[in-house]
Amino acid sequence: MEERLGRIIAMTGKVVREHFDRDLMTVGSSLNTYVVLRTVAHWPGVSQRQLATSLGIEGPTLTHHLDRLAADGLIKRARNPSDRRVSYVELTPAGRTHLDRVETHAQMRDQEFRAMFTPDEAATLVSLLNRIRDHFMEEADVNAAG
Repeated sequence: MEERLGRIIAMTGKVVREHFDRDLMTVGSSLNTYVVLRTVAHWPGVSQRQLATSLGIEGPTLTHHLDRLAADGLIKRARNPSDRRVSYVELTPAGRTHLDRVETHAQMRDQEFRAMFTPDEAATLVSLLNRIRDHFMEEADVNAAG
C-alpha cells in the first residue's frame, strides 16, 4: 500500500525539525530562538503583532519566546511613544552575535541537506515545498476571512 503524501511530508518535517533543533542545542540555541532572531534581524523594529503574524504564531506564544530572549539579553523591546499598546522588537549586540553563530551552523546544515540532491533536484524540492506551503497558507487565509 502506498504511503499517503501528506503523512510523508508531515513525518519528514517532524524528523528534520527535531534533528535541526537538537543540532542547534550544540551551539546554545534552538529552532524557536533561531527563527525569531532571524526574522527580527531581517525586519528591524518589527512590531510584536507583525512578528507573530509573520511567524504564524499566537501573540501569547510569541510573548513567551520574547520574554525568554529578552531575559537572555538577545532582544530588546521598545514601546511606540505614540501608541503604548505597540511594542517593537530589535536584536541586541549579543543577539546579533548569537544569530551570527547560529547562522554559521545553519549554513553547514543547509549544505548537508543540499548535498543529498543534485542542484536541479534541490531547486525542484524547494519549488515543490514552497508550492505546498503557499497552497495551505492561501487556504488558511480564505478560512480566516471566512
